[in-house]
Amino acid sequence: MRRTRNLFLAAVSAILLLPLSTHVQAEPSMQVPPEMLSYTTIQLPDGAVFEHDDNQLAFAAIRDGEVQVTAIGAYGQIKPVATFSKQKLEYISSFHWTQDHGSLIAGGSYMMKLGPSGKLEWDYTFSSTDPASLVRYAVQLKDKSYIAAVTAPAETPNASTLRLVHVSEKGKFIKEQELSGVTFDNVDTLTALSDGGFVISAESVADNNNEQIFVAKWDKNLKSLWQKRFDPAEDTQNLWITALSEGSSGDLALAGYYNHPNPDGGYRYLTTGYAMGIQHDGSLQWVHKPDPSLDRSMLNDIQPDPVGGFLATGTVSQDWHGTVSKQFVWKLDSTGDTEWNKVINRTTFNSGLIVQPLNNPDHKDSALLIGSADGAPTLIKVGYPASQ
Repeated sequence: MRRTRNLFLAAVSAILLLPLSTHVQAEPSMQVPPEMLSYTTIQLPDGAVFEHDDNQLAFAAIRDGEVQVTAIGAYGQIKPVATFSKQKLEYISSFHWTQDHGSLIAGGSYMMKLGPSGKLEWDYTFSSTDPASLVRYAVQLKDKSYIAAVTAPAETPNASTLRLVHVSEKGKFIKEQELSGVTFDNVDTLTALSDGGFVISAESVADNNNEQIFVAKWDKNLKSLWQKRFDPAEDTQNLWITALSEGSSGDLALAGYYNHPNPDGGYRYLTTGYAMGIQHDGSLQWVHKPDPSLDRSMLNDIQPDPVGGFLATGTVSQDWHGTVSKQFVWKLDSTGDTEWNKVINRTTFNSGLIVQPLNNPDHKDSALLIGSADGAPTLIKVGYPASQ
């Protein structure tokens, strides 16, 4: 199970507000990209939070005082999975499946565990002397316990501190740990790993007030294994992290975008998307950006492909005002090099928000995509026809 951290409306808002960049590197020769097999408009509620799963996507949203969980299957079928009381939830910041086929949902200072039928099994309120403390993400670890990332305002304006809270399989407090000496503009991802530990990514505030990518890994007992900081480019200004996922060999892939000065001397900043590979020990393996011929870019999600490497999605060729763009799908191999990319241009403004690779031996590199077309949520499937 893997987390997609994008709230649908938040992702759309970010795309509408930000200009995108031209400064990217050349890529090697590419394979023929897959075809677009289907394209349909779908209805998504406000505040929907997505979860990646095997061969399907799911999203949770609050409607009429209830949490509704909906699944999107590999063939585009959309079906309700569970409906239950929202309890103390005012909004959803984190949604994940659990090993018993239930779900873990969090928002505000509250987290609850639901069984497969949607029955509440336990809930947990994160106590704090500061009422502004918020649980950003919560996931289940391999040993069936749970980790939550909780932020609170720091003394530095517009920055946050991070506290990790470890809870047992039955929802009982085990321990907590505050990450001292580091403040963040945002905590972006919390991902459970196949080795039993977990990793977070965040936008850290550096001494010069510029932002850096902060990635840190812990084992299942909250023992810190490593903490690293990265700059995706030398001229990075503000940056955003949109997704982090684990590959088949245990390596990590991270995606996002960053602002940088306009080389023409204009007053507007430009924005460039990036994908980054990180090895088991936290060392940086590679950083790649979309093809420069695709102009200004942004990446919103990256996920492991069952046949190896990673699939990413985002936006390219966006104009200054965010009214023209093209949806982008990108296949990278395990070293981050491009195998193919595909630009989907069905309307004036297209954006790729979420990608779900599919494990289908008849359709290599097939995937479900959630995007937008002139503001309307869309579900797209790509893949190679069986004859290929």
